[in-house]
Amino acid sequence: MNREQKMVLDWHERFGVHVRTTPGMVDPKTRDLRIALIKEELGELEEAGRLQDMTMIADALADLLYVVYGTAVSYGIDIEPVFQEVHRSNMSKGDPEIVRASNGKILKSRNWTPPDLESILKSQNGKR
Repeated sequence: MNREQKMVLDWHERFGVHVRTTPGMVDPKTRDLRIALIKEELGELEEAGRLQDMTMIADALADLLYVVYGTAVSYGIDIEPVFQEVHRSNMSKGDPEIVRASNGKILKSRNWTPPDLESILKSQNGKR
């Protein structure tokens, strides 16, 4: 678990917010709360961008990270190895060439390989 997720885990434990120690589903109330928090912070980022306020943008980005890490904590997912595997997969999109959609989005190349998240989640069962 990276330092930032550990900080959010500490916050969850201090304030009695839902924590799982291994990957698993949460109850509907927790799920809905986590999604609402992410949407709320995304809305703040949209507003900050519209206002072109860099301080608000930084705050919204940090808040988004905080609630995303908190969501990982709620689901019992150590997000660092998951992120590393998604990064590896994303980097394979440029092999052998980079293909872009008209909006600038990087598309999957012929050598793209999907992230193997199932094995990471399985390895996290019984840890921590």
